[in-house]
Amino acid sequence: MNKNFTLYPAIDIKNGKCVRLLFGDMNKETIYGDNPLDQAMWFLDQGAEWLHIVDLDGAVRGENINKIAILKILKKLQNKIKVQIGGGIRDLDQMDYWLQNYVDRVILGTAALENPDLIINLDKKYFKKIVIGTDVRNGMIASHGWKTQSKVKAVDLIKKFNPDIIDSIIYTDISRDGSLKGVNLKQTLNFAKSILSPVIASGGIFSLNEILQLRKEFSNGIEGVIIGRALYDKKFTFTEALNLIKKEL
Repeated sequence: MNKNFTLYPAIDIKNGKCVRLLFGDMNKETIYGDNPLDQAMWFLDQGAEWLHIVDLDGAVRGENINKIAILKILKKLQNKIKVQIGGGIRDLDQMDYWLQNYVDRVILGTAALENPDLIINLDKKYFKKIVIGTDVRNGMIASHGWKTQSKVKAVDLIKKFNPDIIDSIIYTDISRDGSLKGVNLKQTLNFAKSILSPVIASGGIFSLNEILQLRKEFSNGIEGVIIGRALYDKKFTFTEALNLIKKEL
């Protein structure tokens, strides 16, 4: 597990632009900027050590739709910030592509659900470079950019995998995501206590107090939080969030 609680500012890309979706609905977007690179530089300037980048179009279609926009970020910020990336990564070729282009971790969501053997049989060179994205609606995993609903519980999915392979698990309550209604702390904490891998909380963050609450659960397996709309809507700055958790160390 990481030694420190980590903040992951989110850059979600759709049609080459920075957007946030409401409840994961591709038809309910708010556009926050035409240049994802500018957004990435903004987070870097505020002290971010990680970026959480998602190709939303790729998540739906299973291919690298926004590759050009993402590569601009990776090449400009290489060795300056760490990056985890998701959205449409479904096979070894796609994993290798990103890991060879300055990405530190790849996020597997649909692939983990539909092809768990891909992860189970990974060579050791991939160990700790894999993040599993568990996007949950009513306790069950959703896939393909949250459009397809399964009947698989997040805990049951994660227990298929050797924790030595996995760096961390992103737990997103879709019913909260992009809503500023608050993270589902109880559900996230119960999930974290039920598995061996560290958990990154996601979905609905709106206040610094929530980040503090999550930080206090570090010993229970919550190692970080993804922050999206709250930053874009200026509920607080990334620097404020960073200073808050540093005080708690």
